[in-house]
Amino acid sequence: MNSNIVNKLKPALETVVLLRSEEKPTHATQASPGKYYCVMSLFAQAVTQGKTVVFDRDTYGCPGACAGLGFGTAYDKALGGLETFSAFFAKGLEDASDKETYKAMAEKTNPHVRRKLLEGERLYCSKERALTWITQDLPVYDFPEAYRVIKPLAELTKDETPDSVIFTVNPIQLSALITLTGSIRDGVNDTVTPQGGACQMLGAYVYKEAESKDPRAVLGMIDLAARINVRKILPDTVLTYAVPWTLFLRLEKEAEEGIFNSPLWIDLQ
Repeated sequence: MNSNIVNKLKPALETVVLLRSEEKPTHATQASPGKYYCVMSLFAQAVTQGKTVVFDRDTYGCPGACAGLGFGTAYDKALGGLETFSAFFAKGLEDASDKETYKAMAEKTNPHVRRKLLEGERLYCSKERALTWITQDLPVYDFPEAYRVIKPLAELTKDETPDSVIFTVNPIQLSALITLTGSIRDGVNDTVTPQGGACQMLGAYVYKEAESKDPRAVLGMIDLAARINVRKILPDTVLTYAVPWTLFLRLEKEAEEGIFNSPLWIDLQ
């Protein structure tokens, strides 16, 4: 697909789409089944190298990505379930109800994960707040399609309808995209900045916005854990801006005569 926005924005990194499919793309990059990893490392390869990457129920990497990509949730099953993750996202061992069991479980993990489990990622002020996010705030979808595919927008075919279009941009480009979105939506708060994993800001939260009659864009890469995993590939200066397909089509039309034709944008170039 030839995009008006991409042509005018000229981002250094590939604009990609996230879509569901029953067919696995040929020559796609995929992790080994059962491997624990951050899916944002494959996302980084997609936007820096133009790769197509694919995930299924055996290769989504971690519980966060299970929810992020629309494979349901694994927070209630992996690593001791909700009790573990509610403590993990708060203050770790300090917040564990059964500290002996929690510590024994943590000791069986690799050093990087062990440290985070014991000290806590401290994304939430308490395990109760973390549990509320896991069980109520995070949108959870379990779509039937076998695969989730991330590939360049330029390679999107006419018979494909993605869930999400994802721009990876610097602050000036982000400002233009936020302005473009604000120019066609009523009210304010046209872009949401949810708490959660970077992959959830490409998938789960976008799936949720797509249900609205007036969907918003989702700002991403504000997940510090993901930043650590992609820092050798993606610069610290970029953020993701993911939009539901219906919103993207509206933005494409406005991009023809909107902010990119303004002296404000032209002077910044």
